[in-house]
Amino acid sequence: MKLGFIGLGAMGLPMTRNLVAAGHRVAVTSRSRPPVDEAVAFGAVDGGTITDVASASEVLILCVPNSPDVVAVLDTAVPAIGPGTIVVDCSTIDPDVERAQHARVTAAGARYLDAPVSGGTVGAKKGTLTLMVGGDEATLDDARPALDPMAGLIVHVGGPGMGQVVKLCNNLIYAAQMVATAEATALAMRSGVDMTKLLEVLVHSTGDCTAVRTRLPVPGVIADSPASNHWQPGFMTDLMAKDLDLALSYAARAGVPMTTTATARQALTAASTAGFGREDFSALAKVVLRLAGVADGAGGSDVAG
Repeated sequence: MKLGFIGLGAMGLPMTRNLVAAGHRVAVTSRSRPPVDEAVAFGAVDGGTITDVASASEVLILCVPNSPDVVAVLDTAVPAIGPGTIVVDCSTIDPDVERAQHARVTAAGARYLDAPVSGGTVGAKKGTLTLMVGGDEATLDDARPALDPMAGLIVHVGGPGMGQVVKLCNNLIYAAQMVATAEATALAMRSGVDMTKLLEVLVHSTGDCTAVRTRLPVPGVIADSPASNHWQPGFMTDLMAKDLDLALSYAARAGVPMTTTATARQALTAASTAGFGREDFSALAKVVLRLAGVADGAGGSDVAG
């Protein structure tokens, strides 16, 4: 299948690698040259401009940071796409903006899916991402050969924009988990709890969650956690903050209160302000730990006992 991929960032580049490994011809373009060169080195095709990539693709995949980026890419791509081409947006953007892109692409005679992903860079590299797909189910069936190499699970969640709604629901829960995990870690360290014992208990108790299992924010406790790897993302603080902004804005329009999400957003603001915006979003815990006086990981105090 002739594929196009626009946006070779931390997610897009390994996603492209899996598509090439599956035998697809993948024409690529991105904002900067180095990831294009890396993609060409593992077998992708330098597609040139957005227009060139769009015109040469049966399925055109987008993976860019935010709503304005998706709109800008499609401003250029839509005049070049052929009838029946399937555009798949794997970015995370505003659901209403996404619905407008569905409309403009289908009006041009092509087809469109919103398919934001979950699983982070680890899932992108392993090809085990979860795709939550909004749009026409028959279109998804036709696009599956282009999506299966990137995914461990593909779920059709509804019509246009519904993939984005489900993705925002997922991320607001994940952010709240991380704030709670950070606070529990600070309390445990302040009280002198052994962090390996804390982890053992939590993963076998009702406090178990993805943030605990993958992002307990103490170096050396979980070998492949961001905390044990210089807080490398993962999923950047600034991107999680962007997603919570999208969730809060959409929820306001839908009339849904978001008190916990608003609190998590403030924790991310503190992390970005402290200089952790391009680190993994679990770095918000560094702010909590510092306020608790256990930033050096020493733990212990006269609180316990």
